[in-house]
Amino acid sequence: MLNARDEKALEAIDLQFGNQLRGIIRGIVRDEEDASECLNDVYLKVWNAIPPARPDNLKAFLNTVARNTALDRYDAKHRKSDIPRASLVSADDGNAAELAGPERTDEAVEQKLKEERIRALLIGYTRKLPPGDQKICIARFFYNAKLREIARQYDMPVGTVKSALSRIKKGMAELLHKEGIDDD
Repeated sequence: MLNARDEKALEAIDLQFGNQLRGIIRGIVRDEEDASECLNDVYLKVWNAIPPARPDNLKAFLNTVARNTALDRYDAKHRKSDIPRASLVSADDGNAAELAGPERTDEAVEQKLKEERIRALLIGYTRKLPPGDQKICIARFFYNAKLREIARQYDMPVGTVKSALSRIKKGMAELLHKEGIDDD
């Protein structure tokens, strides 16, 4: 429907994926008004991207657009904050070189390749975790959920979530070290 430029496509997307997209956005911006505006921005970006884009996995494409849009909104609102965007979620929107400007293109491409490698390693690591740890890891690092939210969602004590995240972070750090990817 998007390829045919049928406006009902956005209604269908909202019906099928709207709640999930709202959850991703709310988890990052933490403000209902901003979340609502972000969701509208997501739909506009999707409308403008398809065609010519032809994503293999529409759900993953929508989630990525939603996450990146929410992170951009968060950045704009907290520009003076000391919390870097990368500490929230590693978002790869495919525009690293474009955002870096022409004078830093080589550095941006190298950084993007490193981020893609790290992301692939961490996704592989996450897939090998026990199912309970997988859920915690995905909720925390991909959807930026707070510890209490994760504990409530999976009906477990906050301390259990903290312990699991500690193990997960340690394992991820060991993997990155083993692969020769340490913080520079």
